[in-house]
Amino acid sequence: MGQKLTDRPSDYTFGKRKLRWPWLIAAGTGALVLIGIGGYLTFRGSAAQDDSANTNSELDTPTLVSRQLDGVLVESEKSNHLPLMMVVENHTSVRPQSGLSKAGVVYEALAEGGITRFLAIFAVNGTLNIGPIRSARPYFVQIARAYNGVFVHAGQSTQAAEQITKTKIIDFNQFYKKYNFYNISGRAQEHSLFTNLHLMELGWRAMKLKDRGDYESWSFKDEAPVATPTTKPIVVDFSTASYRVSYTYDTARNVYKRSQGGTVATDKESGAIEPKNVAIMFTTSKLFDKLRRDIVVVGEGKLLLFRDGEMVTGTWKKSLPESQLQLLDSAGAVLQLNRGQTWVEVVDLPEKYVTY
Repeated sequence: MGQKLTDRPSDYTFGKRKLRWPWLIAAGTGALVLIGIGGYLTFRGSAAQDDSANTNSELDTPTLVSRQLDGVLVESEKSNHLPLMMVVENHTSVRPQSGLSKAGVVYEALAEGGITRFLAIFAVNGTLNIGPIRSARPYFVQIARAYNGVFVHAGQSTQAAEQITKTKIIDFNQFYKKYNFYNISGRAQEHSLFTNLHLMELGWRAMKLKDRGDYESWSFKDEAPVATPTTKPIVVDFSTASYRVSYTYDTARNVYKRSQGGTVATDKESGAIEPKNVAIMFTTSKLFDKLRRDIVVVGEGKLLLFRDGEMVTGTWKKSLPESQLQLLDSAGAVLQLNRGQTWVEVVDLPEKYVTY
């Protein structure tokens, strides 16, 4: 029986069998060449894209500028948001409060019954929760006017109402803006009022306000910790032990760790409160009546500024309610603050209520 034929007519040329292996080699070589060329072009294209991305990345790197409120370096479009000046409660039952660690500046002063209250100033956008929001006092109105922004509170004393009425401050009273606030459950009504930056933005946009600030900035500098810092705590004795404030300098991080009532001060939203600067302005006060206090914040007086692990003695000045608070050294030169949060403690004379 003969061998089975497997050849095809196409395997022959002019009656002779084709040699198929040279063609296979040639085809394989050609394929390899094409793959190589394709890979090279792909690599070049990818490399060009990477170079372009790197170049664009370098070109797109934003120039950072000092934020108007606290000197923190940010992109230009974030440097001067409309300030929100918010009156925040400090009763022992509401601690920790929300939002305080994110304020650029916080003023603390006595309200009634030995209880302090805060004026926290924000110049950021977002969804940050802030509160509890409480009622205004006249000295907070006078401080807030310098920032030419939105004054946020829930009601006010009679004296504060007079200040608000006769000035051009942008008043944002919860009594008339209820939809821009909310209450949290489980607390007495007076301790439960909160807001957030988103609700605030809806509010001031509805008022057709500009989104840019227009106020005098403090002077800021880069950090420069001293070689031999003062590490003794700064203690402000406002009234009772529950309202005794202390700041402890952290040499490693160049911040001042805040405590109150013997407990580390924290923000419910984001942890410890650790400003870069602590200013103490000594002033005087009197009582409007048995409860309401009139604290002098327009004028001048002694100033202590703590930053970089050292204490600088100087003078605070505020010539008019709408003027920015000036922080001056003993020679009258403007003091520069570290970039970051500043707490201003407004303290009645005599100076014995502050130790450091």
